[in-house]
Amino acid sequence: MKPHPVHSARGFTLLELVTVILILGILAAVTAANFNQKSIDQTWFLEQVKSAVRYAQKTAIAQRRVIYVSVNPAAPYQLSLCYDAACASPVSSLASSAAFVLTPPSGVILTASSSPFNFNGLGQPSAAVTLAVNGRPLSVSAETGYVQ
Repeated sequence: MKPHPVHSARGFTLLELVTVILILGILAAVTAANFNQKSIDQTWFLEQVKSAVRYAQKTAIAQRRVIYVSVNPAAPYQLSLCYDAACASPVSSLASSAAFVLTPPSGVILTASSSPFNFNGLGQPSAAVTLAVNGRPLSVSAETGYVQ
């Protein structure tokens, strides 16, 4: 009878295992960022809308005149700041001399409970307003104009 030959056990080395785990970790980090991009875009645009409404209020106070905030209820769902309700004379952006207009990224929807609404020279809004970015609310208080 012949004895069984001893087979040498073969497996992965520690270096190979660490390399594979490192590569999988990098791939997971890159793909996880792409899965959350829509949520990031929504949050970023919501903060831009808050900033724009606050800018309209501060501009109304600084210039002692009425500033209108107009939200387009259909695509492309733009938010505009103007000196009149028809938006014939737009407010200039701080970054450039162009009209102040915010356009959401694709897949992001902006809605408003009433549009246009305005801030008077004291910073008070014409009414309480709720804006929403993909259902995430932003409210403007009727008495104080506080944006939250």
